[in-house]
Amino acid sequence: MNRLPALTSKGFLPTGTHVCSAQEFIERFCLVNEKRKQIRKAFVDILDFSNSRNAVCVLIGGSYVTDKEDPHDLDVVIVLQKKEHIPSKPERLVLDGRRTDIMFCSIDEPIIASSFVRLLSYARYGHEVGVVQISLNHPDKPWETTHEPDDETFEVIKRAYFNRHLVDLNEAPGVLVTIHGLMSHADWNASLIPVANSQGWIVAPYIYGFTTPDILLNKGKRKEAVDLFRDWIFSIKEDYCQNGERISVIAHSFGTYLIGAYLNGFEEFPPVNFNTIILTGSILNEKYDWESCAGFKVARVRNEIAPNDQWVKWMPKKPAEWLGLDPLFGQAGTEGFKSKSEILTQVSNKIFDHNNVIKKDVITSMWMPFLNSNKHAGDEEDYKRIMQKIKSENL
Repeated sequence: MNRLPALTSKGFLPTGTHVCSAQEFIERFCLVNEKRKQIRKAFVDILDFSNSRNAVCVLIGGSYVTDKEDPHDLDVVIVLQKKEHIPSKPERLVLDGRRTDIMFCSIDEPIIASSFVRLLSYARYGHEVGVVQISLNHPDKPWETTHEPDDETFEVIKRAYFNRHLVDLNEAPGVLVTIHGLMSHADWNASLIPVANSQGWIVAPYIYGFTTPDILLNKGKRKEAVDLFRDWIFSIKEDYCQNGERISVIAHSFGTYLIGAYLNGFEEFPPVNFNTIILTGSILNEKYDWESCAGFKVARVRNEIAPNDQWVKWMPKKPAEWLGLDPLFGQAGTEGFKSKSEILTQVSNKIFDHNNVIKKDVITSMWMPFLNSNKHAGDEEDYKRIMQKIKSENL
């Protein structure tokens, strides 16, 4: 029985996630003409790889699930059982001239998985479309692997094709800015930069030097630090964001204050806005208003909560009562943010303290999937803002 609905008048699937078997997908989208048949072998190998890794399902988007006779992109998200099963590097291939973005997520990180679904749910210019979910253990037609894959990660997808070659599309996912904390030379950049670079990110570490904690009590030094960051981040935008690239941030400790103070300093659209911000060891106030930043200052925020963070615990609960302290200071790194916002994701892990979060396991299995799945979040928020403006003008 067919489970996929008919395409809309514009040639897209209706909005929503549509579940089907692998066989139905192949019959519906891979066999309708000779041009589509050329990619069938590649698609079968993708399914074989997914099945061999005990994947839950495969999500499909892009022009391949439209009525285009000669689609040029096939967006694939393989949903695995556990985050530790995720390969360290997503693959981007050209198969017979068709771009193929292959990404990974896992069901034990449901927020990230949902972000991937959202990513696939928007066509170019923000048009909402449907997504196909191929269940590998479909009750009617379970997928059977046609050949066993090599042990090398994802090698099964890259072998035995005519006119197939790996390519650099020169489409960086974005610019990734890292901001370190106090009394640090940001040694953790040595772990983060190779991982992010291997996935196409332009990495720009903000190194402001070894700084002692007395800056927390010195208003003048804090202002100077924020001003220096303001100048630097604008130059990064001018130098590296001329082709639509968006800036994302990973900030630690005092770095969270710098990004928070920068955003808080602008009442209107700031000179630099951000796609995604990841905070760890945050010393921002728990009442920081992320909802007021939604869309026009930042599109997505992830806050790592570490209840055992020994340094954040020393931050005063009521900084306004302490002479010289900025009211923006607080214990969001141990207590979490209390204000609600759709753009805010918070994750708590008791294994973390102030200095052991930024390691390769977290970078690879948590942060990079979050950054990659939200790489178009800024575009989505722009579209929402435009539609809200149009709607309000028509009232």
